[in-house]
Amino acid sequence: MTSRGKGQMFMIAAIFMIVGFVLLKNLLSLPEISQAKAFQDTSYLDKNLENVHDEFAYLTGAASLQSDVNRSGGEYFYNFSRYISGEFDARILYVFIFSNGTTSNFSATVGNFARNNISGTFNVTGSTPPGRTFALNHTRDAALEFNTTSGWINVTLNYTIQNRETVERFSFNASTRNYAIGFFDVSLQERGFFARFKGTYNRTWVVG
Repeated sequence: MTSRGKGQMFMIAAIFMIVGFVLLKNLLSLPEISQAKAFQDTSYLDKNLENVHDEFAYLTGAASLQSDVNRSGGEYFYNFSRYISGEFDARILYVFIFSNGTTSNFSATVGNFARNNISGTFNVTGSTPPGRTFALNHTRDAALEFNTTSGWINVTLNYTIQNRETVERFSFNASTRNYAIGFFDVSLQERGFFARFKGTYNRTWVVG
């Protein structure tokens, strides 16, 4: 084959390659393909949120089996939140509550991994003191202590992030029983998609 013939073959091959790239680009931009891609991205976030929820629930139960329940819960939640924040574009607020049925002491650990400062109040019915305030920078937590009477306890958590106020409420029976609850508000962002959930997990057991 002459040099001229080889040059023509090269030009023809180049034209086919360009046409192929254009067709592929147009195919990938079809609404059906874009919707399928968006569905995969949101499913990916939803699956990760489900896994995070399950892990927080597991950690709540695991902490309740330790000798120092409140300290264990605070450490478990803090370390897990720090790990998730390093792996994802995540925003997490968590609360770990433990009521000791023997001593009537009530403790709550509030943790902030929301990538913004938070402030708020934690109010408990029938307790001394009746409420405490807190202000937390990102990656900080605070342990709040109360002394409560037995019976039904009502807890109101009121907190503000970026001028957005949120109120959460919890209730439990502290009569002669231990009680632990984990509350977690988690958001994940990925490729312009956003997913969020709030979850709780609690365990009650007889004082040994």
